[in-house]
Parts: sequence; C-alpha cells; structure tokens
Amino acid sequence: MMNIYMYAKRVAIAAFILLLMVLGFYLVGWHLYFFLLIFAAVLVAVMFCGITTWIVDKTQMNRGLALFLSVILVFGVIIGAFWLIAPTVADQFEQMRSSIPKGIKQVQEWLSQYGWGNTLLQKVPDDLSLSGLMSGQATSFLSSPGSLFSKVTGWISSTFSFVIDFFIVLITALFFAASPKLYTEGFASLFPLRNQDRVLDLLDELYKTIKKWLVAVLISMTVVGVTTVIAFKIIGIPMAYALGVLAFFFEFVPNIGPWLAGIPAVLIGLTQSTQTAIIVAVVYFGIQLLESYVFMPLIFKRAIDLPPALLLFFQVLLGILAGALGLLLAAPLLAVIMVVVRELWVKDVIRAEPVDAAEEHIGNSEDQGGRTRLIRRKIVRKS
Repeated sequence: MMNIYMYAKRVAIAAFILLLMVLGFYLVGWHLYFFLLIFAAVLVAVMFCGITTWIVDKTQMNRGLALFLSVILVFGVIIGAFWLIAPTVADQFEQMRSSIPKGIKQVQEWLSQYGWGNTLLQKVPDDLSLSGLMSGQATSFLSSPGSLFSKVTGWISSTFSFVIDFFIVLITALFFAASPKLYTEGFASLFPLRNQDRVLDLLDELYKTIKKWLVAVLISMTVVGVTTVIAFKIIGIPMAYALGVLAFFFEFVPNIGPWLAGIPAVLIGLTQSTQTAIIVAVVYFGIQLLESYVFMPLIFKRAIDLPPALLLFFQVLLGILAGALGLLLAAPLLAVIMVVVRELWVKDVIRAEPVDAAEEHIGNSEDQGGRTRLIRRKIVRKS
C-alpha cells in the first residue's frame, strides 16, 4: 500500500507539471510573436546548415568557412536576382498600380447591374482606387496635423520594427547554424538520461523534415513563378514578370497565397477585355491544378504530407493570433507539430510494444565508486 509520503510526492509532481503546462500556454498565448521569430530563425538556420553541410561534404573545408560561404551564396543569389530583374519588375509594378484600380472599377460597374451587386457595393468604399485612397489620406492629413504626425511615426515605427525583427532572425539563425550541436545537445540535456538519445533522434528527424520542406517549397515557388511568366507571355498579358514575382512569393503560403496572387492577374486582364480576363483565370487555374496534382506530389513525395483542411484551419488560427507572420509560418510549424505527434505519441505510446520488467532494469548497475549509472544504447544516427 502506498504510504502518505509517496502519495504526497506524486501529487506535488502532478501539480508542478500542471503549473508548467499552464505557464507554457500563457507564454505561448501572450508572447506568440516572440516564439514565431525564434521558429523563423530555426528555419533560416536549417537552410544555412543544409548548405554548409553540403559544402563540407564536397570540399572537406572548415565548417566556419563553409558557413560563411553559404551566407555569401544565399545573399549573392538574392542580390543577383534583384539586380537582374529589379528594373523591369519595378516598372511593371508601377504600371500595376494604375491598372488594378481600372480593373476594380470594371468589376464595380459589372456588379452595379444587379440588385445583389448594388447591395454588396454599398458595403465597400465608393472609390477603391489608389488615387482615391491617397487623396482621402491626404485630406485627413491636412485636416488633422496630429493625424499626419501619428501616421508618419507609425509608419517609421513599423519599418524600424520589421528591420529589427529581420536582423534578430538572421543573427539568431547564424548562431544556431554555427554550432548546432551546442543547442541540440543542450536541449537534450534537459531531459532524463534515459530519454536523451530519443530526444536527439527527434531533433534529427525535425531537422530533416524542415530541410526537405524548405527544398520542396523553394522548388514549388520557382516552378510556379517561371510557369506563370511563360504562360502570361504566351497569351500576351502585360506585366507578366511582376505577376510572376507575385506568384513566386505568394506560393510560400499554401492554400491561400496562390489564389491571392491570381486576383491582380485577373484584374489586369479585365483592363484588356472580359474575354482576356477569363483566359487569364483559366490559365492561372490550370497552373494551380498542375502544381497541386502534378508538381506537388513529385516535389513533396519525400517531405511530410500536410492535410489541406488541417493546414487551412491552422493558417486561419495563426493568422488571427499572430497576423502575417503566423500565416507565413503556419505550414512549417504544422509540419513540425505533426512530426512530434507522430514520433512521441503514435510511435512511442500507441504503437509501442510492452517492455518486460527484467529488460527495463537491465541497464542499471553499480560501478566501482558505488554510484549507479545507466547504460544507454548508442543509436547510430545518419547525418
């Protein structure tokens, strides 16, 4: 029969665990943005680690120098691509600023022909054009100097905050990538000795999953962006490069992003004719079908498969809780959660085979100093 001491000890442990869980939910709920920044740093660190490991394997060079080369390579590709396409894309985005309001105006005129359309139009601003919005802002600015000051300071504050967040993510990622074992083994050391190998295995699995996801997403973004430019060039849609850049970046956000990128294309098609807009919509829908049922199965066949409905729910949830950053990181974060659930719950709990009592205690023995130590199994992990 359990004595009062053991009972009190178990109650205290259970209460402490419950307190830690409540504290964890509180920290995640009120400081979610901070944790998402850390996760973004982990994503960038995985990218740098993958490139660094590849360079080390091919050249046998020092890891620090390989990391430096990987950073130069990544930023060199970004700056080179920007230098090559920036002038053309910048001009096309400037044209898009004037073309999209014209397409919106045509949609308004079409909706005004129907009763339900008039009801819908009454719920949106009368002038959705950029010039109208700017003129409205200018009027409010002139009428209220305090409003002008608050808008300007708010814009500066937002820009400054974005720059600070960017450098926090980048510097943290470089620290992670420079000494990954320091952080993985340090995290594993927080767990009991008998569980540390399993924690390290889980971290290795998470690293592989995130790396595969990043590679798959980058390939998918490139394929969709290039295909969009080629298709729109063939059918003669103006601003094809700008629309391709939009499709490239919005592809990072599954489910929602690709369809948001299609809206400007259809509006620009409307400035040509209704028939052109329909052709643009059909072509873009065809690209998304090819991406969803041909490219994605081939690209993601070795990466984790995210259920579309669960991903959409998670995107909406993080979008509500953390805004744009939550929406951007919803897919990789869900992939991480699914791996953790699969490894720690499905494999270790549901599908675990019963352990014999004698086998459970076979690892305990006394050394010459009289101390009890645990003999751990050394699991060979693939790098």
